Amino acid sequence: MKIESAAPALGLRICQLDLAKDGDRATDELRTLLLEHHLLVIAEQQLTSQQLMDFGRRWGELMTHPSSMAHSNPYVQTLANRGDLKGKGFGAWHSDMTWHPTPPWITMLHARTIPLSGGDTAYANQHLAYESLDRASRDKRRMFRRNLATQEELTGLRAFHVGKGFGEHVPDSVHPVVRTHDETGRKALFINPEFTSHIVDVTERDSERLLWPLWLHAITEEFTYRHHWATGDLVIWDNRSVMHTAILDYDEPRSMSRIVIQGNVPV
Repeated sequence: MKIESAAPALGLRICQLDLAKDGDRATDELRTLLLEHHLLVIAEQQLTSQQLMDFGRRWGELMTHPSSMAHSNPYVQTLANRGDLKGKGFGAWHSDMTWHPTPPWITMLHARTIPLSGGDTAYANQHLAYESLDRASRDKRRMFRRNLATQEELTGLRAFHVGKGFGEHVPDSVHPVVRTHDETGRKALFINPEFTSHIVDVTERDSERLLWPLWLHAITEEFTYRHHWATGDLVIWDNRSVMHTAILDYDEPRSMSRIVIQGNVPV
């Protein structure tokens, strides 16, 4: 197994590993690497949907997603389009399924069909975003930082996450604005513009005043890694500490398989 850094903020690139043959043996080491680096890119993986599920179950219990419940395999979500998204910009930054009472702790995304150019995914380390808050709030050169909250100001705040966009049966949830990682103890911002509607127990105006600068700060370049996909890439990230977004700049078919692993109640 060969390992190299993907970016200063987060991520490792791993090659010369065949998960179909050696996934069981490698899982403990990969888990240790993930906890330290938050994201793993494992190259050249030829995995069937069943093999992807088998590997995922070594990390925990698989979760279903509302959009895949009508499919024959509700645990493997297919993210595919015809390639007519060029010029659409970015998807919304988010952590997966934060509207769930126990959001997934891991997302695994496997590249099946990749456009010749474009279709990257960007990731942002939310530990670094939280840990840099006090320093960034003193830097008034960027306009949004003039209203950026400090760590102390966020203590005890909770945010409302909306899942109803996937159907009336999908739950909404309230989680801490700052989440403590249940394995490492590090704190991370746990809000996102895709699913977080407002901060509870404050006025609507105060909620907007807090959230918008935090969202802009959370995706500052120094916290991010942009992944350029190759067919067979398996990217694994820690959903407790990483946000991501798809970059919609391609005009050819793109198909990915995704599984998510059950997490705990955020605290």
